[in-house]
Amino acid sequence: MNVGTREPITQSLERWHTAIRTNHIQQSESIHNEIKSEITQIKDPSTQLYYQLLNSRYLILKKELTSAHAILDTLNDVHLNRTDIFGYYMNLITGMLLTAEGNYEIAELRFIRAFNLLNVLNNMTDDIVRADFYHKAAVLYYHIRQPLTALDYANEALKTLSEAEDYELFQSGCENILGLASLSLKQYGKAEEHFLCALDLAKRIDQSYTSLIKYNIGYLYAEQNMSELAVRYLLEVFEEEEAFYKTHFLLSREFYRLNNEEKAIPFYNKGIELANEEYLHHFKILNALNQTTDINELERIVKEGNDYFKQHELFGFVEDYAGELAQVFFNNENHDKASYYFKESYEAKRALQKKEALK
Repeated sequence: MNVGTREPITQSLERWHTAIRTNHIQQSESIHNEIKSEITQIKDPSTQLYYQLLNSRYLILKKELTSAHAILDTLNDVHLNRTDIFGYYMNLITGMLLTAEGNYEIAELRFIRAFNLLNVLNNMTDDIVRADFYHKAAVLYYHIRQPLTALDYANEALKTLSEAEDYELFQSGCENILGLASLSLKQYGKAEEHFLCALDLAKRIDQSYTSLIKYNIGYLYAEQNMSELAVRYLLEVFEEEEAFYKTHFLLSREFYRLNNEEKAIPFYNKGIELANEEYLHHFKILNALNQTTDINELERIVKEGNDYFKQHELFGFVEDYAGELAQVFFNNENHDKASYYFKESYEAKRALQKKEALK
C-alpha cells in the first residue's frame, strides 16, 4: 500500500501487513516487536495512520477484539469516509471487526463501501489486495447464511491466488469458507473435501491454525447427526484453544443429542457466560428444547430469539427454530400453532433466498 513514503519503517509495515493478511500470527508478532520501538519516532501522519490500521487488524487476528475496537473508534470519525486507500482499509478492517463481533448488518455496509472503493482505486491495488477482500467478504456472507454469495467470493479469492506463492494459510482460509458454504447447502461430501484440503494446507505452515478447521469438521459431523464423531473433533479443539462460546455450544448440543445431560450442562453453563448477544439466544433455545420446559415457555424463548434474528436479518436461524417449534406443537397435536410456525419457517426461508438473490 502506497502511504507516500518508502522509508525503512514503511517497508517494515508492508512486511507486517503481509504477515497479518496471510494469518501468520507468530511472524506478525515478531515483526510488530521490531516496529513498536521505531513507530513512536515517526512524525509522518500517513505512516502513523497506516500503523494504527495494521495494529487494529493484528489485534483482530489475535482475537483481541476490544482492543481493536478501541483503536478503530479513535479513527472512524475522521477517516471512515475517506475515498483513498486509507478509506478502503478503514472500511475493510471495520467490517472484519464487526463480522467477528456478530454485528453483521453494519459489517455488510462497510464491505459494500470497501468494494466500491476497491473498484475506484483499481490502479492502487493488486491481485493480493483483491483476494484479501474477497476472502473476508466470503466470511461475512457465510455468517449471514448466504452461502451462494460466500462461495462466489471464496472461489474468486482462490482464483486470484492461484499463481501466488507463500499464501498457503490464506488459501486454507478460502478452502475453509468453501467448506462452510457447502455445509450450509447440505453438500456434505464437498464440505468435507474443502475442510480436509484446508487442514492439509494449514498443517504445512502453522499447527495452531488448525483448531478452527477441526471445529468446522466437528460442526460438519454434528449437522449430519454423527454426534460421537463430532464430539471427538470438538473436544480436541476444546483442549487446544482458549474457551470459545461456539465450541461450548456445539459440545453442549451434541452431548444432549447423545442423551448425556451430565456432560452437556457444564458446557452450557460456561458457554452462556462467554456468549455474545446472538449466542445467548442460541443457548437459551438449546436449553429450553432439552429441558422439561413448559411448551408456552419454550414458545416465548424461541419467539424472543427469532425476534432478535429477524431484527438482524439472520433469517436462516428463524427458519431453523420456527421449524423446530412447529414440530413440537405438531407432536402435541396443537395443529393451529404448528401450522403458524411452519409458515413462519417457510417465510424466513423465502426472505433468505430473496436477500441472496439481490447480491
